[in-house]
Amino acid sequence: MEEDKSKLLAGCIILYNPTIAVAKNIESYLPFLDILYVIDNSESPDTDLEKKIELLGSRIKYIANYKNIGVASALNLGARLAFECNYRWLLTMDQDSRLSGELFFDLWSKYIDQNKETGLVAASYTTEYDRWQKNFSTQFNEIHFAVTSGNIINLKAWKKVGGYEDKLFIDEVDHDYCLKLRKNGYKILISKEILMEHMIGEVYEQGDNKLKRKGRFTLHNPIRYYYMSRNVLFLCSKYFFVDFKFVLARGYYLLKVLIKILLFYPDKKTYLSRFFEGVKDFGLSRYNQYGSAEKEAGIHG
Repeated sequence: MEEDKSKLLAGCIILYNPTIAVAKNIESYLPFLDILYVIDNSESPDTDLEKKIELLGSRIKYIANYKNIGVASALNLGARLAFECNYRWLLTMDQDSRLSGELFFDLWSKYIDQNKETGLVAASYTTEYDRWQKNFSTQFNEIHFAVTSGNIINLKAWKKVGGYEDKLFIDEVDHDYCLKLRKNGYKILISKEILMEHMIGEVYEQGDNKLKRKGRFTLHNPIRYYYMSRNVLFLCSKYFFVDFKFVLARGYYLLKVLIKILLFYPDKKTYLSRFFEGVKDFGLSRYNQYGSAEKEAGIHG
């Protein structure tokens, strides 16, 4: 029997205090979706922007949470809505990402007919993958991890592995989900060509006279470093006996973050404070939103 393509692909985008540019980003992939769930985690949603987004078409379903429920919970909300409406696949996007035309969707639709064990297909977004891409032999190639934005996820796989880890809130959500997929026998694939524009924080450059070198790195809001330290340590404990190579890699990553803060970051006191608050809360098994009572803002930066 021929497959019902009408319920093939839904999408969701997670918003947090977005700018007007998000409407243009949505336009880059909306034509290829049957429905798009716009999940707004802003405490005070911009009603003018909401109207502009809804004017993009009837396929838009805007959902305002009026609080920041985190990336993981918002992704689970979008996946659950799509799954309950019998969609098989879900495109996951963040507000700072856009896709480069229809090629990603064309390649994906041809590929999935022959690869039922795929849990996630990702659009490559950076030359960071160049050292692997030069050895890629096909349009999609297997990797271990992919960021959450620019993914088309298999919703049956999402259901089987238990979805995204709500307690992580933000940071390491992608690593945890990919580990669960692989543990359950699903493949994670990424495109050979760069098919997505994606922004991850601010590139910060600072010379250091003492070390006679220049540090160049992505600078996030200090609160993100709370989630980084807490969640990396959580995953290291969770997967210590499952994937020790991953544990070593993430431990090394966390050490590098700490060294960069000490050597290069502005306002080191604030960044270090947030970093070690995360370490403390991991030890105390606290996994709530940071500063929820204080309404801390900007963690999606």
